[in-house]
Amino acid sequence: MIRSIYYKVVPAEWRFWLYKQRNKDAIAELRQTVNPSSKGDFSLAPYQQKKTIFVHITKTAGTSVALTLFGALPYHYRAWEYRVIFGRKDFNEYFKFAYVRNPWDRLYSAFSFLKGGGWDNKDKQWAEENLAGINDFNDFVINWLTPDRLHSYIHFWPQSDFICDSKNRAMIDYLAYFETIGEDFDYIASRIGCTESLQHTNASKRQGYQDVYTQEARHKVALLYARDINNFGYTFDGYKRKQIKNQAFVDA
Repeated sequence: MIRSIYYKVVPAEWRFWLYKQRNKDAIAELRQTVNPSSKGDFSLAPYQQKKTIFVHITKTAGTSVALTLFGALPYHYRAWEYRVIFGRKDFNEYFKFAYVRNPWDRLYSAFSFLKGGGWDNKDKQWAEENLAGINDFNDFVINWLTPDRLHSYIHFWPQSDFICDSKNRAMIDYLAYFETIGEDFDYIASRIGCTESLQHTNASKRQGYQDVYTQEARHKVALLYARDINNFGYTFDGYKRKQIKNQAFVDA
């Protein structure tokens, strides 16, 4: 009962900050340690070295970007979690960026990715437990995906959840687009002093999303991901680029 009230009353960032106060050594180690995996090393150490934070939103080509810029795989921490991990002073001083992607395209990519086995055993197990009987994408959107289930697994989280605070204010400095990945990468690389060319990894081969959606599924995604669509300027088959000024999303 007390725990339930605590989680309802105390914001998530405050709870994480309190955890940090009790586990300062663990958080300090997180900023420096290298965690190896079968697919590469995860590390935040390059973020500290380059005074740059990459908020990696799932299914936005983050693996390629992170490996090229930082030589390490990216975690999926949200911006407010990075603010706790690095502290407000460093967080405010560091250059912060994220890539976003057309919500209709990203959702189809996430569904296909999970049905194909995902990244690791955790993804595979989740898909087997939740999506085993769903093979049709539109069936998944219409009959399975709900506002609650939208937040049930990280690959479906709205992108705004990764980069905005509770008042929908942007917590990053630069908004990069999956659709212009190369151009945005060049800007970011020059900003942080990287001379490497963008590597392309973890790419999937699948049918284009525009040819998959029924009108009903298309409309439902527009409702479920309305904040992302508004923040980033997307339509079903295009976008009007936005940029961040004074924590607001404005026309570029």
